[in-house]
Amino acid sequence: MGNFIFIIAIGFLPNIGGLETHLKDLIEELIKRDWKVVVLTYQPLNTPILGKWIEKEKNLTIYRLPILKGLFYKFLKVPIIEFLFLMPLFFLITPIMLLMNQKITVINAQGIIAGFTAAFWSKLFKKRHIISVQSVYNFPKKGLYRLVSKWIFKSADKIIAISIQAKQDIESLGINHDKIQLYTNWENSSVLKPLKKETARKEVGFNNKFVVSFFGRLVEEKGIKMIMESIELSDKEINFAIYGEGPLKNYVKKAVKKHNNAYYMGTIPPQFLPLHYSAADLVLMPTLNEEGFGRVAVGALLCGTPVIASNRGALPDVVNDLVGKIINPTPQEIAKTVNYFYNNRSQLEKRALKCREYALNKFSNRNVEPIIKSYL
Repeated sequence: MGNFIFIIAIGFLPNIGGLETHLKDLIEELIKRDWKVVVLTYQPLNTPILGKWIEKEKNLTIYRLPILKGLFYKFLKVPIIEFLFLMPLFFLITPIMLLMNQKITVINAQGIIAGFTAAFWSKLFKKRHIISVQSVYNFPKKGLYRLVSKWIFKSADKIIAISIQAKQDIESLGINHDKIQLYTNWENSSVLKPLKKETARKEVGFNNKFVVSFFGRLVEEKGIKMIMESIELSDKEINFAIYGEGPLKNYVKKAVKKHNNAYYMGTIPPQFLPLHYSAADLVLMPTLNEEGFGRVAVGALLCGTPVIASNRGALPDVVNDLVGKIINPTPQEIAKTVNYFYNNRSQLEKRALKCREYALNKFSNRNVEPIIKSYL
């Protein structure tokens, strides 16, 4: 019958984010191994363009559901409301998908919202189901949200967690550690590779400037406000480039106008990321929440650019003093660290020379094997 997987995920391309890129890479590896894949997702949450409602390629079919973007961002900080907002359409459409594709052998739910749907319908349709965890939820000590979360994870055949922190978070619900499989994300090193810095700078428009770049969702949790505050404390010869979309887009646009050394760059299509990573001297990830992995960091490292990342979540497992710096995310620490590397170019160059080899060793596509093993 072959291997046939059904993936349920809040986000997928053309939405831009860590989950979306991970799924793209995962699906590429699955298709290389002759898996058939069906994806149920929502239309993009943080990019202005829409994807096709139904998209078909060889061994891959994607179904995208409608969503009200403005409401999603209002509910983002209230887990139970976010859950009630996003879950119903998944719940209603999933049995239709399973009836249409009866050869599906396994369901892979990305996160807790998709996990609820998988937990219910997998039992009725007698399918193996896996929950992927790419976030640290910090579950409350008691209450309905904790009880529902515990039921969701206990019902899974396997849980695959992206970091030790995510694994410990799930274990705090009373889930047996033997049920949780750790894995590490990876990036496409054949696409993400260094370009000559002088050439990249010229093409992007930075020329001979020293550039510190941020790539990500424009939300407070990603530390974007702290970056803007740090500009005031940094050497005026250091330039800051902000890439991304999100609810703080207008805030960023207004903030950069106050500085001659700050730029809002918009959203960069994935194929141009190597150019923009390579054009930067440093990439910033001053995340305030418990980051599940740090895909931007890995992408930058593969392109030979050192990373300054916060000491939250799994980021200290991705970045260290060999290839960048881990900091406590405050405007003062950001400014202090970028000033240090601006004034100590030999230390910056020393790290830059090690970035790609380090990333190749830790984040190759070999890391897909524990995920595929969990499906079988």
